[in-house]
Amino acid sequence: MMVSQHLPDYAPDLVELTQRAAELMWHIYPGYSEDRFGHDELMPSVRANLDLAVAVVRRNREPTAAELAPARALGTRRASQSVPLESVIQAYRSTERVILLDLVADSRAWPQQQANRRADLVITTFDLLTDEMINAYRDTSSAIEATRRRTENELVNALASGHPVTSAELQQWVHTLQIDAAVNWFAFALLGGNQADPLDLQRLRRRLAAQLQPHTTHIVFGDVGEATVALAALRSAGTEPRAILSQALPNLSSTTVIYCGIGQFSDNLAAAGESCRQSLEAVRAAAAGTAASGATIVDYREALLEILLSSRPAVADTLVTTRLRPLSDHPHLAQTMEALLANDLSQSRVARELFVHVNTVNHRVKRIREITGLDLTRFPDAMEAALALRWHRLTEQGRTATAR
Repeated sequence: MMVSQHLPDYAPDLVELTQRAAELMWHIYPGYSEDRFGHDELMPSVRANLDLAVAVVRRNREPTAAELAPARALGTRRASQSVPLESVIQAYRSTERVILLDLVADSRAWPQQQANRRADLVITTFDLLTDEMINAYRDTSSAIEATRRRTENELVNALASGHPVTSAELQQWVHTLQIDAAVNWFAFALLGGNQADPLDLQRLRRRLAAQLQPHTTHIVFGDVGEATVALAALRSAGTEPRAILSQALPNLSSTTVIYCGIGQFSDNLAAAGESCRQSLEAVRAAAAGTAASGATIVDYREALLEILLSSRPAVADTLVTTRLRPLSDHPHLAQTMEALLANDLSQSRVARELFVHVNTVNHRVKRIREITGLDLTRFPDAMEAALALRWHRLTEQGRTATAR
């Protein structure tokens, strides 16, 4: 007569296993530390997963949908705490490893088929728990990202518009984005060339934020018209915005044409609207120039004349029409005017550059005065000519860039 073999019940020391699993993840995986959540929150969640695995092994049946609900709640919670998803997955795997090793050690006297079945149940349980957690984490993360992006866009557009922002509005944005409104902020604007793919610019925005992360404590983006405006707070007061952007942008865009304009620092976030507007004016000045590929970066302070002229384009066009257009039928005179302005109005230097006698230059200066009314030996007239020439070049470059 055959005697059935009794299979011992699996009754591990769950307190010890919980402690062992927690030690494998706490301060080990990114995000599993006090800056994201407390150790006293970790222990119950680990214990709950172990309790479920033991229950599944004892009853010889996979977990139900209701039993997987805590994993969904955990995924939502960890996403809200900004714990990296990879860390949460590794935490589940560490817990699974702890109980599997214990189960294997405990099952040496069990029939092989029963031991394999129980190990398979543990693996299946943690696979299901992990899948539920991942789905909930991604859903929550997507919702958080959508809310953050919408809030960032509202903040940047409100500040850039110049409309008054109430204290309550600012506090709501600060709370949602978890940023410090009291520190110095500066803005920079990005604009793609005519051939730039909007999706490429979106991807560049994310990569740029990662590139600037070592230098910034906060960075938020918003779409203002065709441009993207970013507000950033630096970790170190001695860091120059142009330096870090000059380093980051070429690494991200070697072939795509990208224009960048930089505004000045503000005392706090509420006052950063002026920096936003400066960055937009600077990026438009940058885009009016020529760029074959890569990044063109213009600081607001470097483009004041272009910005001044751009603010009154009709006046600037009239300046070109009345000061330069009369020379369109006299290219040698236009060449002489440009050379004079480039050589500090020195007629002798212009003569050497153009390979003509200095008297020829003097004669041409008189002809320019007769045709345009500008006496290039006088500083006010030379300044008018220089401004007209600068605007003419700017608009010509803009037309060339548009044609490309």
